[in-house]
Amino acid sequence: MKPTAVLAILLAPSGAFAACGKVTNNSGREMRYTTNPNPNLNARPGRCRFWNWYDGDGPLSLIPRDKTVSCDQVTLASGKSAGNCPVDVDGFTFANSAYWIGARRVGAGVWTKFPDIVDVTCRKVPVTGSILCTLI
Repeated sequence: MKPTAVLAILLAPSGAFAACGKVTNNSGREMRYTTNPNPNLNARPGRCRFWNWYDGDGPLSLIPRDKTVSCDQVTLASGKSAGNCPVDVDGFTFANSAYWIGARRVGAGVWTKFPDIVDVTCRKVPVTGSILCTLI
């Protein structure tokens, strides 16, 4: 486990361990992130369409699916970071730009969800100008 991942685990006041997701935007473009996606569409005013939402109790819950949920959206300028306890970032998108996660191309405005202990860094690839996001 990387040292940054170990540092992201903090002892919560209740004595339980807490982990918080983080995003870093070095893409040269504006990113949006959310800290509270909720499948109840009445829970939040905004909407986030995730390509990799996991839910359910059966064996199919292990397969990510496309799902629109309610969420609050926060803008993050290039060169900035958000999250890493006490703020827990749960998902991100680029509203006007497609981006890559490994070999997967994610369309503009489509959200990516990630686990609590993950740090996401998005950067601009110099030769192509594409946005590449890595999850650590």
